[in-house]
Amino acid sequence: MQNHKTGSSKIYNQVRNVLLLGIVISLLLSLGASFLLNLTSENRSRDQTLESSAQVAANTPLLTEDINAPETTEFIRRTVQNVPTIDVFAVYDREGHPTAFYDLATGADNVNDLPPLSQDIVDWFLAGNDTLLYNDEAPAGADRCAYAAIYSPDGELIGYAMAGIYIRSIRAVMLRMLLFHLLAGVGALAVGALLSLRLSRNIKKDLLGYEPDAFRQLFLQRTDILDGLEEGLLAIDQDNRVTYLNRAASDILRIDQAAALGQQLKDIYPRSTIPRVMQTGKAEYNISLESITHVSVLSDRIPLWRDGQIEGAVAIFRNRTEVTKLAQDLTGVQHIVEALRAYTHEFTNKLHVILGYIQLGETQRAEEYILHITASRSQSIDYIRERIQEPTVAALLIGKAYRAAELDIRFTLDPASSLHGDSQYLPAMGLVTVLGNLIENAFEALLGAPPGGASEVTVSIREGRHGLLVSVDDTGPGMTDEVRAHLFDKGFSTKGENRGTGLSLVKDTLEAYNGTIRVESEPGVGTSFIITLNDHS
Repeated sequence: MQNHKTGSSKIYNQVRNVLLLGIVISLLLSLGASFLLNLTSENRSRDQTLESSAQVAANTPLLTEDINAPETTEFIRRTVQNVPTIDVFAVYDREGHPTAFYDLATGADNVNDLPPLSQDIVDWFLAGNDTLLYNDEAPAGADRCAYAAIYSPDGELIGYAMAGIYIRSIRAVMLRMLLFHLLAGVGALAVGALLSLRLSRNIKKDLLGYEPDAFRQLFLQRTDILDGLEEGLLAIDQDNRVTYLNRAASDILRIDQAAALGQQLKDIYPRSTIPRVMQTGKAEYNISLESITHVSVLSDRIPLWRDGQIEGAVAIFRNRTEVTKLAQDLTGVQHIVEALRAYTHEFTNKLHVILGYIQLGETQRAEEYILHITASRSQSIDYIRERIQEPTVAALLIGKAYRAAELDIRFTLDPASSLHGDSQYLPAMGLVTVLGNLIENAFEALLGAPPGGASEVTVSIREGRHGLLVSVDDTGPGMTDEVRAHLFDKGFSTKGENRGTGLSLVKDTLEAYNGTIRVESEPGVGTSFIITLNDHS
């Protein structure tokens, strides 16, 4: 304990000095940028003021009526005194000769001290222009000037008004701005120094007083312990970057342990849904990972909290082939079993019909019946198989078709349906779970409907480049708003006790793969379940 405490001042001073250096550099850069921006803004504002002053003066009736009036000098004296950013003001006739001016700094107003305007400026206005910003063409060395044309009431050009500012005034503005930024920098440096001291103390506290070398050794020891675990561990930060991956997780996910650190999770494990627990803030346990095909894996996902905020998530992977197999049997596989049962039952009925024909001696009719059911069954199977290339899902739909025939329900697969093998949006067993429960739910709704109505169930499965769309529609009695509000609650059912798990399982399966489900239902018309899964990789 003594080793890390005696060295605590070392890391404290290092952190403080680095932070102070960073603050100084940041201040210099930010203040320099701010000074340049403010200087640019000040120059723009100064030019606008000069140009506006010249234009306002040029439009004054005193000048537009007679630029040589005796009151002109007094007028421009008041103009200069009333506008703080103007040092000098002058009036020129049409040929560019000065007729009046006033210098705020010296009080001079003798027009003989002014040179005439250059021919370039005169030509500029004679060409039809109304204003001009110009440098180095002003009395007594003014640095920046603005000229405006003066027109008589009948629109004739009779002269020019000039507003100017001296270089000393510009320098004074720059000096004030520089002083302000220096004072702001000193204040910011003082505040930054205090904050750096506080931050260094907090870092020292977070490191529990350990020096970096001792802390590193402790970290490596604990890493060795975690690498010895049979369960895989994968941790990500709030930006979805991998911060830890132990040996077992590396083997299960087939990811290079060293190369994974610091990488985006989607780059090394595109189909992972671990970040979801950071959005919900709720841990997930015993999630079956169908995205890992070479081994059966159960996963727990837990958000990592610190000071009331989620800063990452950790996933635990367990290789449980038998447990996963049992979980599949308890979810989607029973629908395949039910489909095969219906198929067997329907086939047995047809065998009884054939046997009856043979016993009655109607061998010709028996032969025709066999050919008919063989052709019908082949067409039905081929119709589904052409559109649904995933064998497990195709088998489910074929079985459900026979189940529907057994219940006297018309079962239809949308002709536009298309599903490739090994879907990237939802694994086959997950799709079996979803479709099996929704179709069975539709059958039960139709069996509970009043007699006399059409009994139809339509399934549509459309897989595209950017997502998977699944819908199951029935012509049953529909649902009320109250039933729809609790439809996916576990244990809720309108069909009696010990029910209400199918739709809850559908919702859980879709949430595990970032899918959404929407329900549209109208009493007396029917119900539609619409499922959407998008590509989030």
